[in-house]
Order: sequence, then C-alpha cells, then structure tokens
Amino acid sequence: MASLGRRGVPLHVYGQGFGRWSRYCTRRLPCPPVDDADRFLVWLEGRIRAGEIGRVAPTTDLIAYYTSLLRDVFPPEVRRTIAPIDEIENCLIKTRFAEKCRRIGQPVPATVVTDSVAEALAAGDSLGYPLIMKPQAHLGTGAAERGLLVEDREMLRRVFQPYSLVAGHAAIVSRHPELRWPLLQRYIPSARTRVYSVSGFKDADGGIIVASLSCKRHQWPPNVGVSTWQVTCHDPRILAAGLAVVNGLISCGIFEVELLEDGHELLAIDLNPRAFGFLPLDMAIGNDLPWLWYQATHQALRPRTGAAPAWGAAARGGAPYWLARLVGAIDEEAEPSPRRTVSMLGYWNDPLPMVLNQLSLLRNPRSLFRPYIRRAASRSRVGT
Repeated sequence: MASLGRRGVPLHVYGQGFGRWSRYCTRRLPCPPVDDADRFLVWLEGRIRAGEIGRVAPTTDLIAYYTSLLRDVFPPEVRRTIAPIDEIENCLIKTRFAEKCRRIGQPVPATVVTDSVAEALAAGDSLGYPLIMKPQAHLGTGAAERGLLVEDREMLRRVFQPYSLVAGHAAIVSRHPELRWPLLQRYIPSARTRVYSVSGFKDADGGIIVASLSCKRHQWPPNVGVSTWQVTCHDPRILAAGLAVVNGLISCGIFEVELLEDGHELLAIDLNPRAFGFLPLDMAIGNDLPWLWYQATHQALRPRTGAAPAWGAAARGGAPYWLARLVGAIDEEAEPSPRRTVSMLGYWNDPLPMVLNQLSLLRNPRSLFRPYIRRAASRSRVGT
C-alpha cells in the first residue's frame, strides 16, 4: 500500500484485513469473506460493473484467481494487466505448472498425484523418503494448508487423505475436483536454504519490464514455508531460466518464479502470478512492482534501462525469523553482509498493519515452535 499511497493513489480496503488500518487507506468498506468464493465473486462482479471498483491489486492466489475469472468485466486498459484464467490456473495448480514447464523444456521435481493410498505408498517407494506432501493448489482447500515433510512409509500411510474443502468454494471444486487430493514430490534438501526467486513485472505489450534474482535463505515452516530471510544475488544462468518460465507460462503481471538447484540442474517448483511476501526487497533495489502494475493499468510500458540493482540487499520476515535465530536455525554470520536490510512486514512510517500482523502470529506461540520440535524429534529418531 505504501508504494501507491505515498504517490496519492486512492486506496479502498474491503473486508477485515490489516491493510484497513494503514495510514494510506482512504476508505474502509465491507465485503463478503474472501474465502467464500460463491458469494465474493458475485459481489465483486457487481461492484466492478457498477464502477465502484476499477482495479484490484493482485495480493493473493485467490484474488489473482477471482480477477482472472472476471477479466472480461474490467475496462480494457485494466484487462490488459490481468492474465487469462488458463494462464492463472497453469501457475496456481502445481500439476498443470509442472506439465507446462515440461513442454517448454524446463525440468521440475518428480511428482505423483493419486487418490489411492496403495498407489501413494507405491509412489513413496519410488520417490524415496523423506518426501514432500502438499496441496496441488491453495484453491478449494484453503491457503492455510502448506504441506509437510513425510519421513517414512508409515507416516505416509497415516497422513495421506483428501484435504478438507473450504466452505463456499463449491464452484472452484466443481471446476477442479482433483484439488482435493495432495501431490507427492521428491524431497530435495537444498530446498531448505537455496530456493532461488526470479521476480519482476511483465507488461502485456512490452514484455519483461524489470526482473531481479534473490535467494530464500530461510522459510517458515522450515520445509514448505514462505520466505523469512531473502537475499539478493547475481547469477545470469538462474535469472535467464526463471524468465524463460515466465515467458512460457504467463503474459502479464507481477510474478515470482521459484527454482532450486539439484546438482547441476535447475528445477522449477512454483510461479506466483501476484504480489509476494518479500516484495519490499524488490522495491528496495529499485523495482517498484506495485507502481509498475498501477502504471500498466493506464498504458503500455517499456523495459527499463539504467543502473543494475544494488546487489547485497536482504529482507527479514518478523517473528518466525527471530525465532529461527533464537534456536540457531539461521546462521546470519555465515552470510555475506548485506548493504541494506528491509522488513517484509511493512514500513515503520505505517506501523499499525505491521504490528497487528505480528500480534496475530503470537496468538498461538506453539505453532511457531512446533516445526522445530518435530525436526528435533526426527533427528533424535535417526540418531543425528
């Protein structure tokens, strides 16, 4: 919100999110719960047709999905910044993402999807343990379920089952009934501390406008989580691989592609067609992606030229980051000293949303510690 708000763009915040307490919020308005797709989509379409809402910031998977479904309802100048629904589904549904990557020659981790316990156990034997079990998408089953590390065959037998469906997502689930079942994926140890992100903005006419490369050095939860310590880096090979995925899968918008190294091979694991958690890092090195998105809703953009980003910046992610430092899961002393460190949570000149967000994490302190307790117990069982 700071990017647009400090430039005087009127920002209307609907619903109960922490953004409504931002100093840059010009109006607070009610709306149906965002998770209730069946009600929210009807409400959103009505507000767009009435002219009350002209632009919707792509802040989450669900919002990106909703705006894509309603793409034809938006004015033409805004529509050009919204990817078609097939592109959004190719990004958000991991099985479709993997298939599209294979078609353009981009390797992905070995993945199996099944609705049978027996087939899941056979897949586990083939993939090897530990393995990752996670949702095929955060649509229908909700964003809270991030997945887990399955340590052995007995654990897989115990945890493999369909995900609970989110009330109000009947339309999404009827469109994609397979999303009820988790996917199984080969575990690659480098994913804990070496997930590379290629992030930037793509214009429908001008192509890639800006892009940068960074590395996820810590995540929460440790095996399948979001970044809490992100550091810029410089590797033309990885940057080029990420941009090839973007150009092969999506035509416009803010993007973040995740890749990890497996020996000499780069594997694509995700493409977020929306704003992402460490976006302040991109802004800190001069790539103001929200502002580029807003400008693109008015006119076509051209690729930027000029000085290279200031390599050596880093972003931190609040309570989970400091807990990881406390238990020794992050050794920041082993990292190159960044020239600048920014917060992923917000800005101190707009503190209320940031403070409220952190307090919400502290409502259940056990959830912060639980992944490390599990990790310690696992190491104890195998004698490490």
